[in-house]
Amino acid sequence: LNCLSLATGRRSDSSFLRKGSKEGSVTVEFDIKSNYVLKKKLVDLGLSNDNDPIFLRRTLYYDGKSKAFINDNPVTVSLLQKVGSSLLEIHGQNEKIGLLDPSSHIKLLDRYGSYSLLIKNVSESFQNYKKLLQIYDDANELNKNKEKYELELKNNINLIKNLEVEEEEEKKLKAKRNFLSHHEKIFDSINKVYFLLNDENSNFNNDLTINAKKLENIIENSKDINELSQISISLNNILIEAKEVINNIKIIKEKYHFDQKELEKIEQRLFDINNLSRKFNVDPNELNLKLKNLIEEYEGIGSQTKKIEEIKNKLIKAKIKFYESCKVLSLNRKNFAKNLENEINKELSPLKLIDAHFKVEILIKDNNEWNSSGAEVIRFLVRLNRGSKEAEIHKISSGGELSRLMLAINLVLAKSINPKTLVFDEVDSGVSGAVADSVGLRLLELSRLQQVMVVTHLPQVASRGNNHYKSFKFSTEKETFTGIEKLDKEKRIKEIAKMISGEIVTEEALKVANQLIHEK
Repeated sequence: LNCLSLATGRRSDSSFLRKGSKEGSVTVEFDIKSNYVLKKKLVDLGLSNDNDPIFLRRTLYYDGKSKAFINDNPVTVSLLQKVGSSLLEIHGQNEKIGLLDPSSHIKLLDRYGSYSLLIKNVSESFQNYKKLLQIYDDANELNKNKEKYELELKNNINLIKNLEVEEEEEKKLKAKRNFLSHHEKIFDSINKVYFLLNDENSNFNNDLTINAKKLENIIENSKDINELSQISISLNNILIEAKEVINNIKIIKEKYHFDQKELEKIEQRLFDINNLSRKFNVDPNELNLKLKNLIEEYEGIGSQTKKIEEIKNKLIKAKIKFYESCKVLSLNRKNFAKNLENEINKELSPLKLIDAHFKVEILIKDNNEWNSSGAEVIRFLVRLNRGSKEAEIHKISSGGELSRLMLAINLVLAKSINPKTLVFDEVDSGVSGAVADSVGLRLLELSRLQQVMVVTHLPQVASRGNNHYKSFKFSTEKETFTGIEKLDKEKRIKEIAKMISGEIVTEEALKVANQLIHEK
């Protein structure tokens, strides 16, 4: 579990390293063919390897420092953790990750409610409102500093006008600079070609021309041989194309002459164009468009007061629309929060969480804090003991109770969240009998929607898995190692039998183990 945590960006500790080792490395491979959200994110980040598997790697050094990698690309630990937490959750620890992260609760409720259109409406109406608010504020500020802004606009217009940027000038200048920078190599190559093809310097063209004419005369007497005709046509094409090559080389030699001062002028011109494009935060090819916009803005300053009133009216309407869409979303969240509470609370009692209670807390923010996520803050609260106060999930104690609570929540939300690997540690702590069987059944049900890994000592849980791994320790004279083995059917029955009867395996225990495996 420490290795999994380390590879997915969790806190590192040099104590993880074997005594005397200077470094250690952990790599985890995840299949993400069904995780379209993450695949797109990796493409956007330039970290996609064009295959479904993704490799997360972390190297830890003896001085406590570490390096992180995604698909062999170096990344920050925070990015590794962000990607890792979207792929893996370890339940039984109380780190604020996944379901234990309060910031994820609003998204989880929204996915459970499946009202994406309402969220889209809120987001779009908020963005429109914010955009108009910014325009309104800018317009008011502009109006206050009208003369100053008018002068600034005029200066900016003159800056672009004086530069006199031509269409795609930067692209042409870069091409010419590149040519001049490689002038010597380019002319060395084309001179050799020119020497080879030019009649004055080489017998190649003359010989080719003479033999082509001879072949034409021969063909006159051998018209039935098609291959000879094709050779003649090809030779003529070669001669024509050779002349075109020679002409083009002549043009280049006449047109381009290396001049250090010309190269310096090009560099200075490119600097001036790029310097101005950076000032206005536009592409060099968009400077003329920027000039057009500045001129329009300069000419429209006179009618600014009227425009401000128009913008204000639009802003009021946009705000009303945003508030209304937030209220509709809030109503749906309230209804689905109740449904989520009821579904999760139904799952708690069979998991020996009799006194536990799950609650979705909805806190309405001040109006000025409403944003693209809506009007409220959502928090998942839990009470594990009767009479105690509900608290945020990450603040309650870790261990078996937390693992089983996470199992109940994941089971209800499984269809709503992106595919990931869920690891349950100590999920069977303090339970047995019917409760253990209930835990096993729910883990099996959850595994149909998400990959589930369980650390367990209960036969009722272990027998439900599709695969069974056994961890063990072995020692040399100087060191102790931890190993893991995938069990075949025979070994698996024996291992489950040990869980039932202890180290001495009885025939009855073997029979029960076999029955448990076949009952799943």
